Amino acid sequence: MPRIAQRGLCRASNRLPPSFSLTRRVAKAVAYADLDGDERLASYFHWAEPGILHGLYTEEMRAAVAGRRFSVPLIQSLERIPDDIEELTRMIYLEGKHFLADHNLSYFDKMSMATGVEVRVPLLDPDLMALAARLPTQYKHHRGEGKWILKAAMADLLPSEVIYRPKSGFGVPLRHWLRNELGDLLADTLSEASLKRRGLFEPAAVQKLLELDRSGTVDAAYTILSMVCIELWCRMFLDVALPSRP
Repeated sequence: MPRIAQRGLCRASNRLPPSFSLTRRVAKAVAYADLDGDERLASYFHWAEPGILHGLYTEEMRAAVAGRRFSVPLIQSLERIPDDIEELTRMIYLEGKHFLADHNLSYFDKMSMATGVEVRVPLLDPDLMALAARLPTQYKHHRGEGKWILKAAMADLLPSEVIYRPKSGFGVPLRHWLRNELGDLLADTLSEASLKRRGLFEPAAVQKLLELDRSGTVDAAYTILSMVCIELWCRMFLDVALPSRP
């Protein structure tokens, strides 16, 4: 895509409300389109703009992470596969290696085990995964249709409205929770006193981000949740003295 078209799409997406799901998808698709090769593929996995994150850090934190790029683990994973592998397959590899393992499968396992349910994921069978990895690109994405070979294989077994219905995830109403049910937790973990005591994030910068998120100027729900989780983790494992072993 030409650079001028990328910038045009970015400007168009910025005029849409941040809460609009299409806004997030369009902005994510074009935000890093001017990067080259594996850097561009890795950038699609950023949960937040690196510049925004660095702006939240204290001076000590910025010094500690100076020179470190968020994309390094992803780039290192891509270095393990041949350079002539097409981009779609490289992207799918990153999805399986990082996003599925660190995000979707982890959530799925925790939520199912919390209720005593044993879950299996048959489409992640190693032999099936190996076969899928060897398939030509046109069988994975054909004429704008994703997962084409899987849908074609089920054409005689399932009705069309099932095969081609829109994808539906199992997301939680995070943005609503942050403004309502989790309000007290947010006020506690990201308070000025709490942030100063921890020394990782700059209180004024965090407060500004919270205001921008509440006003709908930006969608920072996952960045805010991440900071809350970091503070809770520190309280659980750093602040509380562990019992000595006998």
